[in-house]
Amino acid sequence: MLGKDLKDKLDLIYKEYTEVLSKTDSQYNFQFVFSDGQMNKGVMLIGEAPGKDEVIQRKPFVGLAGGKLKLFMDSLGLNREDLFVTNVIKYRLYSINAKTGRMKNRPAKKQEILLSQPYLINEINTVKPRIILTLGNVPLYALTNDSDITIGKVHGKKISFKDTRLNHVCILIPMYHPASLIYNKSLESVFEEDLLTVKSLI
Repeated sequence: MLGKDLKDKLDLIYKEYTEVLSKTDSQYNFQFVFSDGQMNKGVMLIGEAPGKDEVIQRKPFVGLAGGKLKLFMDSLGLNREDLFVTNVIKYRLYSINAKTGRMKNRPAKKQEILLSQPYLINEINTVKPRIILTLGNVPLYALTNDSDITIGKVHGKKISFKDTRLNHVCILIPMYHPASLIYNKSLESVFEEDLLTVKSLI
């Protein structure tokens, strides 16, 4: 369980994050979504950024990708509520469709990742996970600062993660983002195998 002390520390991180980000672009409609879940298993799951559904429900990973993730976790007897779930960038990344005027999701820019990075590190140092699962290339880059390390090369590997920015050592397991399974069915078996690796450790 996340005690009051931990929650208060996280709230301070998020408060500073919203204040700093809101000053970077007064025209951008920042739609913030923060963490969800517990640390019952000592596992922290990190995605890229919230989307439309996450903004509506104010919870990370509740859209199509979140549904995919839950489906696989349920099949392996893993409970999402036991995990601490967050994103590198804690607001929706969007552009405006010129024809419809509607918001649409867009990829993260490097400067957005780097600006959010210190707050992610503070988050990790606060909840002190035993295992970190990075979903997709963005959170992997946010932790390693190495764009040559890609999901295709290291997915499912157990990496002893030591970093001068962290106050403890943990196991890092990079995984494909659940959204990639929607467009590439062949990754489903790979994703399931990687989740089995996670299950063997918790």
